[in-house]
Amino acid sequence: MKIRGKTAVVTGASSGLGRAIALSLARGGADVALVARREDLLRELAQEVEALGRRCLVVPTDVADAARVRSASQAIVNEVGTPDILVNSAGVAVWKPFLEISDAEHEAMMNVNFWGAYHWIRCLLPAMKERGSGRIINISAGTGKIGLPVTSGFSASKFALTGLSEALHREFLGTGLHVSCVHPGNIRTDFWDERTVPKQGLPALVRFSPKMSPRAVARDVVFFCVRLGVPVRTLPVFVALLTKVNALSIRAGDLMLWKWFFPLLLLVVALALL
Repeated sequence: MKIRGKTAVVTGASSGLGRAIALSLARGGADVALVARREDLLRELAQEVEALGRRCLVVPTDVADAARVRSASQAIVNEVGTPDILVNSAGVAVWKPFLEISDAEHEAMMNVNFWGAYHWIRCLLPAMKERGSGRIINISAGTGKIGLPVTSGFSASKFALTGLSEALHREFLGTGLHVSCVHPGNIRTDFWDERTVPKQGLPALVRFSPKMSPRAVARDVVFFCVRLGVPVRTLPVFVALLTKVNALSIRAGDLMLWKWFFPLLLLVVALALL
């Protein structure tokens, strides 16, 4: 899909990866509707989008509220027509051992991470299908393909989003509507706060792996998922490899997470120096 002249909706646009994706789409020539709860941050971002010469709508909305999503999506359609691109990037996380997560915290993660994306898809997909074109990109996580300690609630919600994305990808094959799911590892944002994440039980791969920049991940998402319509994107490479190994054998995944990380890292460094 060519991005210039298209219209995109980006949820979770007030910060982090959602913000970076909105800017990347605007740089590519798309008009953008910005969705999040924090209106002040959305308006700051809107100024940057408009400085790039693109039209921008600020749509303060709680994606977990189905009625508000229906109202917001209708307002966007009334203003700019059916969007060509929907990026579901809104997310919330609580990093705690399973027995310490409250029911309310678990429900909040499911309501935002899964149901929030579901609500936007239900609202915008019918018109995309009728038109015969569109891109829906759901931002899951590496832990949406491989569960880790202290991520049980977050992983559950992201696994659900992964399953929804894969099912919709296959359901709409050949219709001109492409559904993609992105599984990034650690990104350099406030989402994973080293000061609050429990370290007990976390594997070395998580604690010591380098963090990606939001802008680099956003460029990857826009190129592979928006432009090319690739259905699944997992990055960086070592996370993609880990998820494939874990899918074949969870015990092999355990070994990579807790036993093999440093030997493999040394091997990669040695090969790079040769």
